Amino acid sequence: MPRSKPIIVAIYPIAGRQLFFRVPESFCKECDLTIRAVGRVIEELGHPPEIQVQVRPWLNYLPLALLGGGWHPPVVTINGKRFSQGVVPDAGRLLETIRKQMAKEEAAA
Repeated sequence: MPRSKPIIVAIYPIAGRQLFFRVPESFCKECDLTIRAVGRVIEELGHPPEIQVQVRPWLNYLPLALLGGGWHPPVVTINGKRFSQGVVPDAGRLLETIRKQMAKEEAAA
């Protein structure tokens, strides 16, 4: 049974479409690697329906990124709290953090 409150993993890259212009992918190689790393972790978890992955252009969502503590893209937040910024996140640590969040949500349900 799906949980009522989803776990939202948001990625804020600086590369790609930003506001009214496009930032070349070569400007931020970490951005693409971060998106791939998060994708691999979600795949390893079996694509659970209670996890939503959102890729949000950093400049377009600047207030949300900053509220989550993300000053330096690429930023990864889990339920609005910064997990990493400026580097490609460690997949093992990300997997562990998401599993803990899932267990926490399950215990609260």
